[in-house]
Amino acid sequence: MKKQLVLLILVLWQFSALAQSAGDKAVFTTYYHDNGKVSSEGYLLDGKPNGFWKTYYPNGNLKSAGNRKNFELDSLWQFFDDSGKLSLEINYRAGRKQGYRVSHLSNETIREYFDNDVKQQLTTHYDTSGSLLLSVPFVNGLEEGLARRYATDGRVIELMTYKKGFLTEREKINHYDADSLKHGVWKSFYDDGVLQREVLYKHGLKHGFAKEYDRNGNLKNIEKYVDGVRQEGAEELSRLELRRDYYPDGKIKVEATYRNGVAEGVRREFGEDGSIEKAYILKNGKLFAEGIMSENGQKQDAWIEYYPDGKVKARGNYLNDKKTGNWEFYYPGGQIEQQGAYDKNGQLTGKWIWFYSSGQRQREESYRNGLADGLSTEFEANGKIITQGEYLEGKEEGYWMYDYGDYREEGDYQRGLRTGLWKDFYPNGKLAFEGKFIEDNPNGEHRWYWPNGLKKEEGQYIMGRKNGEWKKFREDGSLFLLINYTNGIERKYDGIPIPENEQVNPD
Repeated sequence: MKKQLVLLILVLWQFSALAQSAGDKAVFTTYYHDNGKVSSEGYLLDGKPNGFWKTYYPNGNLKSAGNRKNFELDSLWQFFDDSGKLSLEINYRAGRKQGYRVSHLSNETIREYFDNDVKQQLTTHYDTSGSLLLSVPFVNGLEEGLARRYATDGRVIELMTYKKGFLTEREKINHYDADSLKHGVWKSFYDDGVLQREVLYKHGLKHGFAKEYDRNGNLKNIEKYVDGVRQEGAEELSRLELRRDYYPDGKIKVEATYRNGVAEGVRREFGEDGSIEKAYILKNGKLFAEGIMSENGQKQDAWIEYYPDGKVKARGNYLNDKKTGNWEFYYPGGQIEQQGAYDKNGQLTGKWIWFYSSGQRQREESYRNGLADGLSTEFEANGKIITQGEYLEGKEEGYWMYDYGDYREEGDYQRGLRTGLWKDFYPNGKLAFEGKFIEDNPNGEHRWYWPNGLKKEEGQYIMGRKNGEWKKFREDGSLFLLINYTNGIERKYDGIPIPENEQVNPD
């Protein structure tokens, strides 16, 4: 507060000197509230405000301070609440916003950049500790490009793609499961925002493709993992040494591959009639899986997969190298991790259940032709439902509920896109947000609320673009800011109209 006061004194001295140099026509003028306290003070030139002006609340606290040049708003303007706390900073040039507008709210700070009264570049949101919460790119007043939402530890947890103000895609990334293990898609980025690495995890283990990119976005490396084990490609397999043992009659008894003298890859054991009796898959000399394998290398019938320490990891059957029938997967401690069935084409089918290592259910889903189809429910370790809804051919359909711990979200989907009324709730059950969507685009009245139940923000969308009067409120319910939009573009800011010739056509 002392720093802000010193800044105001220096700015006041500077513009006071400028006003005095303008000549005798600039008259310092003071206005008063009914209680006798100063309501505003500054210089009048030809009866109009010019130079540095300050306004005050009836309690005597500073309300606003800023300069006018040639009767237009110019340079930094600061606004304060009635307790004297800085609430808003806006930079002007010749009556138009030029530079940053910074909104200081009770629980976050928002920085928006304007060029000639039009929002451009990144709009960023920060929490009270200064950690980045959200960044949204703007081009000519509309959201355009990749927006990022962050966790408090700095992880990017959601990617949102905008085109001319419309949300076209959302992706949740970098999440942990209930045991604080990485799960799902994880992405990291270079300092300039270019994707650096993309890895798919399954409960803490790499499972799927791991991709790495250079600073120009070109793929420079790709690897495939299954349950944390890197899968060797054809180039590596070509360097394996093939060894065979024979029966006395010359028929092959054992056929196996080695790398540097260590068993690696497939080992087949043959009967005296030449049929394959047993097959093993080894990695670095350790048994990875065992079962039956045909001469053409396809897995058949019963198979068992193992962890590196020899404990069973999975059991089930294959048909022509595709999983089929009932399968069970296990934690390293031997507890069941998940169980379900595959159809004859190797696709998930019927009911699948995932478990915590404690034995409690973690998730239940139904599948058809490899796609989630039917009720999906996810549980905390204590049995509390944290996600529930229906899938139809792999896409969310109908009512869904998500409980993220710090807030709860609920609403309807149609073919995987939000539709109708959606609501968010605080942990205490109070409403945090309500608004309607059409094909994932916000539409109609949207309202946000403070934890105490008072409104935080409200306004209208028309198919994803802000329209009409938008209001922001302080936590005590008092009005903080008014912005008028037309088709997503700011037209009036706190009662100050933006000239038509400075407005940008979104198309």
